[in-house]
Amino acid sequence: MCIAKCDDEFSLGLKCEKNNWDNREWSIETDWTMKLVSHNGKSLMESKKFTFNNSNIFDGGLNTSWDLLESDYVVDDSVVVEAHVKIIKITDLPCDEDEDSKTFLLSSTVRNISSIEEGDDYYTETTIRHNIPWRMQIKRDDGFFGLFLRCEKEDCEDPGKSWSIELDYELRLVSLNGQSLTFSDSDLFIYPSGEGFQKFMRWDDMEEKYMVNGSIIIEARGKITSLEESDDESSSENEEDDSSESHSENDSSSDNLEDEFSECVINVGGQNYTVKKQ
Repeated sequence: MCIAKCDDEFSLGLKCEKNNWDNREWSIETDWTMKLVSHNGKSLMESKKFTFNNSNIFDGGLNTSWDLLESDYVVDDSVVVEAHVKIIKITDLPCDEDEDSKTFLLSSTVRNISSIEEGDDYYTETTIRHNIPWRMQIKRDDGFFGLFLRCEKEDCEDPGKSWSIELDYELRLVSLNGQSLTFSDSDLFIYPSGEGFQKFMRWDDMEEKYMVNGSIIIEARGKITSLEESDDESSSENEEDDSSESHSENDSSSDNLEDEFSECVINVGGQNYTVKKQ
């Protein structure tokens, strides 16, 4: 809820804090009632229908004069406000991959999360994004819930070849009731590995606050900022070619030099003699 004071007017509005991501389309159709409650039982209400979406996350509704607020509703410099919201319909169309911005999304519902024992790992299925295999990993270790994004691109068998991926990413834990927790970071992948947070939160807190009917939702959102693949062998070949061309040019120059001086004039005792190369 949002409270604002403007031109001696009190305004109470509702804001949807659902996270946004590149090109992800979502909407939430609601019926809501905003209520301002007085200590003597008096209340001021406003009801309406409103659809929140990724381009419109705020709706203002209940308004009254600031003087009326202070005289009828404020007690000990405090005021009671309520928002009663009924969700009619949710539409969420994740953008799994955006070629232009090099972004991608992985999302997985993990069921029977409590069956993961201390010291064990859980892996989602591998998914291809931008021709690169990715998957998520949950680790239960020392009483903590760890969450990681793994790049499963294979090592190059040829020692002269290598690759690197620079990535901005978010890892997100979501409850089926809508509550979420997000951490973000940037890392460099140069071989198959996982990056993330060993102590994302305590395992008990995850079960208490985010687990619903034994299930949670985990998400990874990535943006590739740099992707490079190098071939040292081809670079060496290019250098050899350049060197070969250089030698060839030098040899040619030497031949021209010999042609240029194929004959000369020698002065002996005041007499000039012309000497030609045989």
